[in-house]
Amino acid sequence: MTQELIEQLESTWEVDTGFFWKLRQGIFDRQLYDEFLILLKTISFEDDELISSRIVSLLWYIPLFMEWQKVRVEKAMSLDEYNILKQNIENELERILGVP
Repeated sequence: MTQELIEQLESTWEVDTGFFWKLRQGIFDRQLYDEFLILLKTISFEDDELISSRIVSLLWYIPLFMEWQKVRVEKAMSLDEYNILKQNIENELERILGVP
């Protein structure tokens, strides 16, 4: 499961086809967003389970990255809509990784 999950998460950053690569180009691909959110909803770990550092690195960076892309996507969608969609991802990340 771990290697498969890593590959799925890495694909979201893939040049030309990944949701986050497109976002960096100012393109908000709603289908890729929906697929990514569904992927996040499938991820869960036990409270005492060790998580691969690669999985953590692929997840923790997302909120920062999405915040930095606001200027790029505001031509494609309203910031209010973008913030709501970003918050949906952040909610899932909080569920997956927990809070301090």
